[in-house]
Amino acid sequence: MATVLIVDDRPTNLVIAHETLDLGGYEVIEAADGHDALAVAKDRHPDVVVTDVMMPGVDGFQLVSELRCDPRTADIPVLLYTAHYSPEEALPLAASFGVTGVLSKAGDPLELLDAVARALHEHPPSGVAAAHPDFGERHLYTVNAKLMEKIEALDESNATFFAMAQESPVGIVIGDRDGLASYANPRLGDITGTSAVDLLGQGWLRCLPAVHRRALHTGPGDSLDPTMTDQRFREKLTSSDGRTSWLSVLIRAIRDSEHRMTGFIAMIDDITTMVEADERHRAEERDREIEARRQVTARFDSLARLSGGVAHDFNNILGIILSYDEFARDAILDAVGTRLTDEDARAITTDLDKIKQAGERASRLAHQMLAFGGREVVTPTVVDVNTVISDLHDTFTGTLGEHVSFTTRLDPALRAVRIDPGQLSEILTNLTTNANDAMPDSGALRIETHDADPDPDTHLHGLPADHYIHIAVTDNGEGMTADVAGQAMEPFFTTRPRGQGTGLGLATAYGIVKQAGGELVIESEPGTGTTIHLYLPATEQPAPPTERPSPVVPSSGQTILVVDDEEGLRAIVTRILTVAGYHVRTAATGHEAVTVADSDPGVIHALVTDVVMPAMNGRELAEALHTTRPDMPVLYLSGYAAPLMTEQGLLEPGVTVLGKPFTKTELLTTLKAVLDSSHQSSMRLR
Repeated sequence: MATVLIVDDRPTNLVIAHETLDLGGYEVIEAADGHDALAVAKDRHPDVVVTDVMMPGVDGFQLVSELRCDPRTADIPVLLYTAHYSPEEALPLAASFGVTGVLSKAGDPLELLDAVARALHEHPPSGVAAAHPDFGERHLYTVNAKLMEKIEALDESNATFFAMAQESPVGIVIGDRDGLASYANPRLGDITGTSAVDLLGQGWLRCLPAVHRRALHTGPGDSLDPTMTDQRFREKLTSSDGRTSWLSVLIRAIRDSEHRMTGFIAMIDDITTMVEADERHRAEERDREIEARRQVTARFDSLARLSGGVAHDFNNILGIILSYDEFARDAILDAVGTRLTDEDARAITTDLDKIKQAGERASRLAHQMLAFGGREVVTPTVVDVNTVISDLHDTFTGTLGEHVSFTTRLDPALRAVRIDPGQLSEILTNLTTNANDAMPDSGALRIETHDADPDPDTHLHGLPADHYIHIAVTDNGEGMTADVAGQAMEPFFTTRPRGQGTGLGLATAYGIVKQAGGELVIESEPGTGTTIHLYLPATEQPAPPTERPSPVVPSSGQTILVVDDEEGLRAIVTRILTVAGYHVRTAATGHEAVTVADSDPGVIHALVTDVVMPAMNGRELAEALHTTRPDMPVLYLSGYAAPLMTEQGLLEPGVTVLGKPFTKTELLTTLKAVLDSSHQSSMRLR
């Protein structure tokens, strides 16, 4: 195996040449300069020497001269391997010493293998070469010529760089490995409001925040971190003249051919105009978003007020219909066996069933409209969500078709929430109905619950940082596109055929959840199904045990003042209370009620009043009567209780509202509770 000596002062070049010759099957030995190469050549006598030309101390030409003057090494073939000389420049001097060839390092590595092979098979130099008397002169001329060429190229390169740096629209800093600047261009002085001289040394560091100054250095020596990669950041700078500007800074390490850090270059640009334009754009975007939200809020508020007003009147009418339906049923039951046969009674009650079903359907629609607007009468209590879902299990199963499987996954450690249980049931029923419609052929519905505590720094869907419970209602039905999902919570929007849906299901659910301080989020994709996420504020209070309603006890003759501007409803309430044994005084308006109360010297045990009335509403009436009858309890009758609600959409403390329409039992039970509560309070005060 032939031995090849490689001589080069750059380790990278040695590695490249070594690996190339390894591929050719040669034994390779190395020397880092001309002095080492002479010693190795005399000791090992390699078959071929491959040497760089430009090296410190003994260069390639001198190495060849020394090899040829020594009988022990005079016959070794030598190849010059250079990155600085062209073969035409090196050959005249090299040929006189019997150099086999001159190769360019920029050439194909296979050329090196070919040249070594030729050197081994051609006749090597014979004898000892005599020293050329003009070698020193010719060597000095060749080297000086190349050095002058390099100096001229370097001067030209420096002049080009200097011109570019001086005229650059970007600030430029160049410095050593200790982070000290040796050059700063005029543009950086303009950017910082500081002279270029003051930016030399450590002066340029004023462009960096303290945290980045520390990051660039390794420690006590204050040298730049030798492993430093590109550093990019923005910095806000206040210049000596008081100007504030934004800088974009890029710091890059300068490395030699061995990847050792020798210094740095920093490019610093004034991006104040861009940042300010960006901030103006973001501000305009925020303003547009705020205006869009304001318009949406105004539109929803307007619709909520409209729905509330319509629902109020609607509930009055429905109250009359459903109450007279109830009266008719009672009359029929009383007449059975005397004036009516059972068959006649069944026929009449069948017709009344149709009236009742239509009335109840209309009542649900009115409640949906109020819930959408956040104005439905609600009674928030501490509720165990898992219990509500479990109690509705049979209802859900009956609502869903046989083609839909229904499962639940309920967290046993789930915290309770404060919400109206009836409204929570309505939400879940609406969502299961929607899911069923989305799976006409077959599918699966799952309801899951678990706690969901958002990170205080990243609020959950825009909710304030707090404890929440999460209800997920998931189906694998048709799913919705992003556009449809974006409209799904709008009132009266429905994907069902005309006449088969009101479009208030999700809008109602959204209104209820928002009124409870939570959030509703839709996650859906066509073909994969839909998940409705409900987030409700959790409470550490335990849910109270379920109480069975107590039977209604007849009145002992208390006097009740009934006030309602709707004559039909006023008559119905009067009739129910009178039959139950109460003494009833009536009034059509708030002012009339004040007159009636003032003219009655006896005790009025309770005020039963509508909320929304002309001139004086129910709340104003209660306050007016409170001055003369401070202990008189009040029962409000209304489906639209906005005047009694707080800004959070909840009833004010101590207020009792019976939503319209109501049944006879609901009216008597609620009034009894109000009277009992008032009696207990008066007993405690005595």
